[in-house]
Amino acid sequence: MNEQDIKILLVDDEPNVLKSLSRLLKQYHLITASCGEEALLLAKAQSFDLVISDYRMPGINGVDFLIRFKHIQPDAIRMVLTGYADLEGVQHAINDAEVFRFINKPWNNLEIVNAVENGLDHRRILLENRMLADQVRAQQALLDEKEAILRALEAEEPGITKVNWGTDGSIILDEKDFE
Repeated sequence: MNEQDIKILLVDDEPNVLKSLSRLLKQYHLITASCGEEALLLAKAQSFDLVISDYRMPGINGVDFLIRFKHIQPDAIRMVLTGYADLEGVQHAINDAEVFRFINKPWNNLEIVNAVENGLDHRRILLENRMLADQVRAQQALLDEKEAILRALEAEEPGITKVNWGTDGSIILDEKDFE
């Protein structure tokens, strides 16, 4: 996936933070929101690969926003940007919002870039795993169906599904089969 195809939602009530993050992550398709309510409306209208939200905002706080966001877009990676976090808030974010990373303000630019890259890699792996698990389930369904057909054939004509193989790979026929 091209970096420009990756959509990131940035949510913070401080315009300077949004500008700084936008400059730092300019290689991605970025959408910004100044509050959780606005960001939830955006989340209902379009899908995002990753969201970074401020922890403390007027109205809905960052963790409560991310919990609601998770219900709308469960596959998006969620991160919290914070200048302040108490232990209870951190636990709430991890347990209920399933936050991938906490990033402290003031942040280190390399830390944010690495967190975003790691988050996007994590998302890609999760989606690939889901796709592969779906393929395995589909293949298992086909195998179960074929097994049911073989059982039905065997019940109708005992021995019809059994093949006697020779050591050289040839099929050994029983003379009783020709009577």
